[in-house]
Amino acid sequence: MLLVVLGAVFAFPAAAKAAPGDIGYEGPSSTGAGSATTGSKPESKLWWNDGLWWASMWDTGSSDFHIFKLNQGTQTWTDTGVALDDRASTRADALWDPVAGKLYVASHRFSESPASGYPGRLYRYSYNALTDTYTRDPGFPVTINNFRTETLVIDKDSSGQLWATWVQGGKVWVNTSVCNPTCNDASWGTAFSINPTNVNSDDISSVIAFGGNKIGVMWSNQAASADYFAVHSDSAADNVWTIETALSGAGMADDHINLKTDSSGRVYAAVKTSKSGSSNPLTMLLVRSPTGSWSSHVFGLVSNKHTRPIVLLDEANGLVRMFATSPESSTGGVQTIYQKTSPIGSISFAGGLGTPIITDADSDVNNVTSTKQNLTASTNLVVLASSSAGRYFHNFVSLGGGGGGQPPVASFTAVPSSGTAPLTVQFTDTSTGTVDSRAWDFQDDGVVDSTAANPAFTYTSPGTFTARLTVSNTAGPSSTTRTITVNPSGGGGGGSTLTFVPTDDAYVRSNFPAENTGADPTVRVYKSGSTETHSYLKFTVAGVTGPVSSVKLRLWVTDASAVSGSIYAVSDNLWSEGAITWATKPAPGAFIAAGGAATLGTWVEYDLTGAVAGDRTYSFVLKDGASDVARFSSEEGANDPQLVVTFGS
Repeated sequence: MLLVVLGAVFAFPAAAKAAPGDIGYEGPSSTGAGSATTGSKPESKLWWNDGLWWASMWDTGSSDFHIFKLNQGTQTWTDTGVALDDRASTRADALWDPVAGKLYVASHRFSESPASGYPGRLYRYSYNALTDTYTRDPGFPVTINNFRTETLVIDKDSSGQLWATWVQGGKVWVNTSVCNPTCNDASWGTAFSINPTNVNSDDISSVIAFGGNKIGVMWSNQAASADYFAVHSDSAADNVWTIETALSGAGMADDHINLKTDSSGRVYAAVKTSKSGSSNPLTMLLVRSPTGSWSSHVFGLVSNKHTRPIVLLDEANGLVRMFATSPESSTGGVQTIYQKTSPIGSISFAGGLGTPIITDADSDVNNVTSTKQNLTASTNLVVLASSSAGRYFHNFVSLGGGGGGQPPVASFTAVPSSGTAPLTVQFTDTSTGTVDSRAWDFQDDGVVDSTAANPAFTYTSPGTFTARLTVSNTAGPSSTTRTITVNPSGGGGGGSTLTFVPTDDAYVRSNFPAENTGADPTVRVYKSGSTETHSYLKFTVAGVTGPVSSVKLRLWVTDASAVSGSIYAVSDNLWSEGAITWATKPAPGAFIAAGGAATLGTWVEYDLTGAVAGDRTYSFVLKDGASDVARFSSEEGANDPQLVVTFGS
């Protein structure tokens, strides 16, 4: 595989199915899906959710579109088996709404000559984070329009109303979900046009929610040599729009539009002109300020032969990223996807083709697509294209973090995190990203006790303390805490108490029988039908010098549920958090205790009196959850599970 340096701090995983001369990763076959499966220009085929990249892709086995998941370690796509549109020769636009927890996919028959009798559909899915699966919601798909069109693009405004746009019959059409007053995704109104001057049959439109309270529709008008942008306030009637000219001039319009917006309310539009002179601008980035003024920036000249540009905003590194194919198919040559970047605050693209990011040595690649979402150091970057050989191709770019572009992520270890006073704890900073400064507050009293990377601190008095680490760079601070439990000194007399934290803890899931979660910052309990999640905890008790009178297991709630589950004994202590899976888990023993409701930000206590008799290792399993998963901080989280043992008279 050929590796290419792409400007900032990038790292490519090992290639999956990469041939000599390829740039990027060869993906599944798209044979049978129709041409240009990653088109059209304004539409997004990818989304980022729950730490994973997902895509609308063709499944050759079932001959319909499915949801696929990207394995970033191997850079391979896995078919989840969740069906999208069952019609070949369709195109889709995917919108992930993290607030509602819903995936929306608008799917339409592609044609540059609109015709009736081909419904444009909206599909809606709910996501289950516990099972990493999407389920189509009842009542979907619903019909947005009854036409085959070149594009069909959707977005959602601040009120929860969905918007869709397309071009047919010389008009730019808009339709919306019905809000009366509550918005109903499954109920759509009557489409209406918003352009006063007719457009060509080859023109397209796109839609974007921006500024926190507005919807914008951009369209090309090649007859008028202009790109227009209509603005609608979320609080106004659906048919109230203000029309702006984003770009105009002889030959300045073509049917290529891709939109993004940033947190300040600026709108970014990747567009293409119809210019023909070799030194004329062919591909451009238009930027609308929050006050409504437009600026234009050249991405490539006619001599560069770029086509089908898209734009992504890289918030991790403060960059605008544009991607385009070159050369255009009509000009000959092997097509490649190129990238150029520019600082967001001072937009200017270098001349030339840019940096190749996807190349198939055996065929052309075209129609690059990605996500509607802005990029962060967590999401990284994935772009997807389709090859003329009937395969998907993608590339993955690590966007890094720190360096001033992104605050660091605070984390640290504390060893030991419990013991008898006086207790000396060694703290080790394990934060990720660039750390310019750090501040330790070992008792969370607002006093900075140390600025060293790995300090030690001695707790002289018994109690439960919160140790806090704050790290920062020029992009901002990040803070995290851990609980330190200090027991009174002395032996077994007088009702002494010792608190122990797990030596091992992990959850196991029946639907992922080979999964290991020993490094996860949570333990969990869940049950829905035959699907279950159990959590295993192991403690080594030492220093108990008298009869045990009370034992409590305490778990800190990070995700609330009405059911916190029940504790059972486990006689087998040979398991470890780094190896346990559902398939290898030890069998639960006798029931010990049930907890009450799991209230966010509180401790749930389970009475384990009688289950601990003295010094040795004990294992327990938490099970019997509900369909609303309960999550608790694990030993890798901020608040360790605690086994509190009281003994002596």
